[in-house]
Amino acid sequence: MAKYLTNSDRVLQSVLQNEKLAEAYPFNPSDYETVDEALQSDNYLVCTIAKIIEGKNEDKTDKQLYNEINNYLNGKI
Repeated sequence: MAKYLTNSDRVLQSVLQNEKLAEAYPFNPSDYETVDEALQSDNYLVCTIAKIIEGKNEDKTDKQLYNEINNYLNGKI
């Protein structure tokens, strides 16, 4: 079992290990043990989840986080 460095890493793994999410968007949760690794992902879903976790950890406002995620996804999709 992986040893996570932070609570944010645990939250990331908890979300990525959701079976329905993995069925809808194929990825391997073990490829992303930390939020930093997930932020570097080419998988836009994994990266978006990491951005949300990081933003909440950095106390960004909901509006700031919304704008960041919206801009990121508009550039990817």
